Amino acid sequence: MTITEEHHARAGTAAGGRRGGTRAAQRTRVLVRVGMLGAAAFALMFTEFNIPGFPVFLQYDPGDVPALIGGFAMGPLAGAGVSLVKGVLFLLSGKDEAGWLGTAANLATSLSLVLTAALVYARVRTRKGAVLGLALGTLTMVSVMAVLNYYFFLPIWGVPAAALGETVRMTMLFNLVKGVLTSTLTFLVYKKVSPLLRA
Repeated sequence: MTITEEHHARAGTAAGGRRGGTRAAQRTRVLVRVGMLGAAAFALMFTEFNIPGFPVFLQYDPGDVPALIGGFAMGPLAGAGVSLVKGVLFLLSGKDEAGWLGTAANLATSLSLVLTAALVYARVRTRKGAVLGLALGTLTMVSVMAVLNYYFFLPIWGVPAAALGETVRMTMLFNLVKGVLTSTLTFLVYKKVSPLLRA
């Protein structure tokens, strides 16, 4: 190996090391931000309130807003990570009266909304893409939870078979309202906070 070849080899090794270090640093930053957004989402779950016209056991909270923001800014997997952190923290806190089943239902609701919206926005990174993603995410959430509630969650909760249809229709309407509220909040605040997540 000549001196020139040795120099190029060393330069390539150094560049590869820097790239590897950069990738590791980026992953670390993403994990930290996912954790911070997950903690924020967990805190927002304690702001829940009843929406007029719905039974008191159906409570709205804006906890999915940080997950959507994370999904838009850092990708679908990051958004899913925020949802998972939020769910685990809430389960460990013991505040969910429905226990693991309530956490599972909340996680399914969050993931169906966040993953769909973030996947669409990842392909169409415009204002229209965000609106389309949020709209499709809301419809996906309503549809997925209708199926899961009918066949899984509501029967385990002890809802009589005769009342399943009416209860599912009510939860579908609630999830539609929830999706619209969460999407609106996300749309209003995303541009203000997204630069902080991309820095």
